[in-house]
Amino acid sequence: MSATDPGKNAIYAMRNRDYRVSRGGMRPTSASCIIKNEFGDDTLVGKCHRAEWYRLNGIKATDPPTDRSFGIFAAGIGMEDYFQTMWKNQGVLLAGNVINYGAVGNDPRVVISGESDIILRDFEMDDDGQVIRVYQDRAFGIEMKTCRGHFAQKEIFGRGNKKYPMGKPKMEHIMQTAMYLMMRKRHEDHYGVTIPYYLIFYFDVADGTYISFKISLSNGYEGDIIVETLDGKTVAPDPVYGLTIGEPVVPWSGLNTDNILERYSKLADKLELPDPPEREYQLRYNDATARRKFAIGDLSKTKFAQWEKKPLAEVGDWQCSYCDFKSHCYPVSVLTADLESGILTVNQAMAELGYDV
Repeated sequence: MSATDPGKNAIYAMRNRDYRVSRGGMRPTSASCIIKNEFGDDTLVGKCHRAEWYRLNGIKATDPPTDRSFGIFAAGIGMEDYFQTMWKNQGVLLAGNVINYGAVGNDPRVVISGESDIILRDFEMDDDGQVIRVYQDRAFGIEMKTCRGHFAQKEIFGRGNKKYPMGKPKMEHIMQTAMYLMMRKRHEDHYGVTIPYYLIFYFDVADGTYISFKISLSNGYEGDIIVETLDGKTVAPDPVYGLTIGEPVVPWSGLNTDNILERYSKLADKLELPDPPEREYQLRYNDATARRKFAIGDLSKTKFAQWEKKPLAEVGDWQCSYCDFKSHCYPVSVLTADLESGILTVNQAMAELGYDV
């Protein structure tokens, strides 16, 4: 007699659970911005408007989360709930799963709907971490993130990272948190506190390490997004890294609330189009992009070699690789552009990809 697989049932339950009815609006996680990166290149960071066009127009996802993805989601939800319980037991939890909803900025179409993970009362600790004083008039928010693997340890924690040895939060998480900071006034008024900053709290579920970054705005509820370590050091690239690759590096610029809100307004414009807007990321890098990313260290030697030797390899932006609408956007993978331009037919493209047609 075979044994019952309770894990399969749990995944089914997660896929088919009751979801909270959406309040409508755009998501804080949909934030995006065009910045100058560390090498002075104009760079899009954040959500692709084409993917948002599909989602907000009710197009069914072609590449929904896998069973493994739901397991990762469960780990994140469980970790957030556990930490909320610990902080509640310590008497510092002010609120959890805090609703953020409303118009942001001057464009009435930009209505943001989301939830802040946690708000804690500010407090002081002794050397062991025990709370010795809790402030009643000030607090801070926390955006809780779980992560795992070599990439997280390198990019977020800074392990073996020559460009950012102190680590760096993901740009998507920085902008999401900035949206909560822009919308925090109603929470300050409701709880009778000031909330001058948020933390992005990363917990690596693979090895148990954690790291936090402080996010604030330069002008109260707007302005440049300031990213610091807990001890107040600005997160910036190490100048020595520029010497190793023969090109100077500088802190990124243009990451501010005005530019983020401008992108939301452009998204609102695109939502009125009958057809999906242009692609903003690449499933497979074109020649110029691949070589530039390799030169500045954003594409590894292994990936660049794969890009050079395998013309059908999907060596490109992760936003495309993990997009829920990937097969809508790239129906014949990296040959989609040739299909759209008439160079290949569907059958020819599928044959090149190795399918029997």
